[in-house]
Amino acid sequence: MKALRLCMETDFYRGMQMIDRTDFMMSLSQPIIFWGGKNRNEVQELLGDKAARMVGYDQRNPHHCYDLFMHSLHTVEFLPPESTVLLRTAAFFHDAGKPCTAIEKQGRLVFYGHAKKSAEIAADILRALGYPDEEIAEICFYIKHHDDFISWVLPEEKSAPENKYQVEISKNNIEKHIRKVNKKMEGSGMDITRDYWKQLIQLCLADASAQADVVIQNGRIIDTKEHKIKKLSELRDLI
Repeated sequence: MKALRLCMETDFYRGMQMIDRTDFMMSLSQPIIFWGGKNRNEVQELLGDKAARMVGYDQRNPHHCYDLFMHSLHTVEFLPPESTVLLRTAAFFHDAGKPCTAIEKQGRLVFYGHAKKSAEIAADILRALGYPDEEIAEICFYIKHHDDFISWVLPEEKSAPENKYQVEISKNNIEKHIRKVNKKMEGSGMDITRDYWKQLIQLCLADASAQADVVIQNGRIIDTKEHKIKKLSELRDLI
């Protein structure tokens, strides 16, 4: 990989040296090799404090087997080789808002609203790196919606009809969700094509692949990586 070119960027990061946009995009082709050995101070110098907070951050959640930064790097690695650099950028920042939203609950951390906060953090950093607005909008779409399907279940698993968050995986429910999100984005100037949704599922699959093989809570298995991937694969095939 060629040497980094450091440059000054925007008022948000005025006075800082940041990684060049081209070099950052190149780093996402081998994220663990490039970023995995960097400490918090090095990441802070290249991407700012909010990105650096991910380094070494203990997620303290049974779904995760890596610290927050390494989970993000592995998520990028698990994307298909042909993935766009915008999707890879979204994978890098998809959980950046977790340290800002962490809440202690029953001896573990939960991160309500972290997807929206992650998108806000990513947008600030990407503007500083010189990403154009239309690319930032696409990246932030993936980040904001990467947890949309976390409570969806296979038809044979739907056991709690009163749980409004539990949605059966079906063609009809997917179409309803897509219409709902697209309607909310009317007037944004962004045309959310079906390809965006297909790429979003690729991010969801990579995110699940970078989690713990087995999820144990209160001494019992409550989920597995294999199960998460099975559900997301079903969603992917229906989109």
